[in-house]
Amino acid sequence: MSPALDATVTLERAPAGRGEVFKDVAETVNVGGKAVNVARWLAVRGANVACGGLLGDGNDAPFARELAKYGIEDRFVRIDGETRRNEMIVWPGGSMKLNRAAFAGLDAGALDALAPRIFASGEERGVAILSGSLPKAAPADFYTRAVAALKAGGWTVVLDASGEPMRRALDAKPDVIKPNAEECEALAGFVPSSQEEFARATAILREKVEHVVISDGGAGAWFDGAFAPAPKVEVLDTTAAGDTLLAEYCYRTFCAPCADAAAWAVAAGSAACTMPGGAPPPAALVERLRRQ
Repeated sequence: MSPALDATVTLERAPAGRGEVFKDVAETVNVGGKAVNVARWLAVRGANVACGGLLGDGNDAPFARELAKYGIEDRFVRIDGETRRNEMIVWPGGSMKLNRAAFAGLDAGALDALAPRIFASGEERGVAILSGSLPKAAPADFYTRAVAALKAGGWTVVLDASGEPMRRALDAKPDVIKPNAEECEALAGFVPSSQEEFARATAILREKVEHVVISDGGAGAWFDGAFAPAPKVEVLDTTAAGDTLLAEYCYRTFCAPCADAAAWAVAAGSAACTMPGGAPPPAALVERLRRQ
């Protein structure tokens, strides 16, 4: 519901002070947003994928090209205006990210009217991954209603959101959720930082959700309370790391089930950190990191 054009600006050194000007900086721009990142990696893995949500009709062409490039079915609803552009600024040993508000002028009534088109499932059944933040105009129960509708239609539902929309949606009982440690505060009442606390947060969340994946930054992730450490990589850009982790977990759980889905997931997420602007990592790198 909040896609973006993700730009990565690379500086040759860290900013030294106020008013500094960098000339001739390198920049890459990729089509992104959490659901787009998830869909793209699933398509790389060979899954049959459709991706939908909202797009501004003023700059939808890059998104249409990207989805077509990866063979992803385009189910986006076009609305007036432009899709946001975010920036990641990186330099040796540091980075900062600027995230703009998505569809700031969107009317809540218009969004309600679009909801049936966005989540229409027809006679299909499969895995629905609801991923990302909502526009400010979206009601806090938007994901709750989406999860409930999809579950009633026989779908397996994976939810990766945050804050109040995520907290409310737990009542609709998605099958899988993927908060990070900080996002657990709104869901479990605290930010876990130790093995015991991650186990406690997982137990609290599994009262409503069957499977809980909690990402813990560069350390790794917790899968239903079991820790999978992340292999060490040279981090370039963390834009799509969590999304690639989630996509790989879903692929190894639902499309090509295997016993080491957690290892594959953290390997894919780590590999994504080596790529600029959310670009998919090489599959060979994911395989090598999985072996570590």
